[in-house]
Amino acid sequence: TFFFLTACGPDADFKHAVHVETKGDPLRSLKAWETFLKRHPKDSRSQEASYRAGALYAGPLGRCPEALPLFEAAARSSGPWTEPAKLGLMSCPDFFPISAGARWTFVDSLSGGANMRLETKVVNATGSVAGLVVGKFFAGDKAFQDYKRSYQKADWSVWEKDEGVRSPILRWPYIKGRSWTVQKAQGIVTYTIEATDARVKVKGGKYSACLKVRSQVQGFDSWVFDYYCPGVGRVKNTVGVPGAENPNTELAAFSVN
Repeated sequence: TFFFLTACGPDADFKHAVHVETKGDPLRSLKAWETFLKRHPKDSRSQEASYRAGALYAGPLGRCPEALPLFEAAARSSGPWTEPAKLGLMSCPDFFPISAGARWTFVDSLSGGANMRLETKVVNATGSVAGLVVGKFFAGDKAFQDYKRSYQKADWSVWEKDEGVRSPILRWPYIKGRSWTVQKAQGIVTYTIEATDARVKVKGGKYSACLKVRSQVQGFDSWVFDYYCPGVGRVKNTVGVPGAENPNTELAAFSVN
C-alpha cells in the first residue's frame, strides 16, 4: 500500500512529467505537466510546472493565449522560475526580438531609402534576453553616422539604453491604455499603448496584431508613434500632431541568421 501511494503522489507525477518531456513530445509533455498542476496545485514545484507548461504552449505549440496565464502564475510566485516566466510573458508574442544575427534595415518613408537608410544588427546577444544593436546611417551609398543602442528584457519591461540613458520602451502587460512615464535627457516622456491590434503595411511587408505605442515629451505639442509587430520588432515610426500622423521611417528588410 505504501508503494502504491508513493507512486501516485506528487513526487511520482513530477518525475513522470520530467521524464516525458525528455522524450520530445510536446503534447504528451504538456498533458503530464497539466496533470501535475491539477492534482497538486499547492505543491512547492507548481511554479516550475506552470513555467514548463507555458513554455510548451509558447514554443513548439505556438499557442500564446494558453501560455500567458501559466507564465503569469509562475511569474507572480516567488522562486527561481519568476524571472524566466516574466521573460516568457514578454516574449509570447515577442514584440522586440533580441537574438544574435538579427538584422533590420530601415528607410525614410518619403523617399523609400533614397534619402536615408539605417542598417542595424544584433551583436553580443545574451540568449534572447539582452543584446547590443549596432549599425550605420546611409545617404545613398555613403555612411554618415553610427548607431548604437543596447536592449534588455527585465522587470516586466524592454529597456533601451541610448547615450547612457536607460529607459523602458515597452512594459507588460501589453494592453490598450497602458501608460508609464520616464525621465529622459529631453525631459519627462510619457509612453502609452494606443492599440494592440494595429495593422501595418511598410516596404518590408504587411504585419498584423501589432502594438502602437505613443511617446510624448512633456510640454510638446507633437508626439511619436512606434509600431512593434510580433517576431519582428519595431517596423514603423511616425510623428503625430493634432489631427494628423505623418510617416517618418519604416522597415524595409528583416532577417535572422
